[in-house]
Amino acid sequence: MRYRRSYLGFVWTVLAPMLNYLVMGIVFSFVMRDRIPNYFVYYFSGAIFFSIISSTLNRSPLFLIGNEHYIKKIYIPKLTFVLNGTIYEITNFFLSATALLILGLLAGQLNLSWHTVLIAVPLILISFFLVGLGCLISVAAVYFRDLIHIIPVLVQATFFLTPVVYQESMIPSEYQFFIKLNPFYYFLEIYRQPLVYHQVPAFSYYVFCFLISATLLLIGISVIKKFDNKIVFKL
Repeated sequence: MRYRRSYLGFVWTVLAPMLNYLVMGIVFSFVMRDRIPNYFVYYFSGAIFFSIISSTLNRSPLFLIGNEHYIKKIYIPKLTFVLNGTIYEITNFFLSATALLILGLLAGQLNLSWHTVLIAVPLILISFFLVGLGCLISVAAVYFRDLIHIIPVLVQATFFLTPVVYQESMIPSEYQFFIKLNPFYYFLEIYRQPLVYHQVPAFSYYVFCFLISATLLLIGISVIKKFDNKIVFKL
């Protein structure tokens, strides 16, 4: 229904955010190009990775509420809706990332090395993280509907607290502590360093991302299973 009578249909799922990134990339490149080498690739790699986070979290309050009809009609494990929504957004990421890869290679702005295979690790870990967080948010939204409007605001604030359009070194040292309180900073680092800088990220970053992802995944699944049979009465 979303793409009904649309000429491009599902293509808009990838094209719309890509155009948004393109506009922002062009604008920020005028400001940052002298401060961050190869800024366009730096920005695009971070923006597309963060798109998994933003799109999944923005939709998460509706994972259960938006499927009220199915939940009330037949029994379906509530975790199914969270997994379905997360997989959908990850699929969109791969489509956008493929487009970036092709454009970057054709323009000579992106070079690949063996380090590139390491980006599989943060993609797997962020998926676990988002499933866990999606479980918590989707259940909470059933009881507190204002989360539908609150989450996008928090996600937008998180975008600017994550070094997507700027480098950590550009922030005064006394404020860099706040950036490192943001868990998405570590996910972005272990994704961007192999892809853009052809470097192996610090092992401690991998450990942190694994621990927080595993913990949140277990907590999220535990909570959604606990409320599995109660949610239908609150919808």
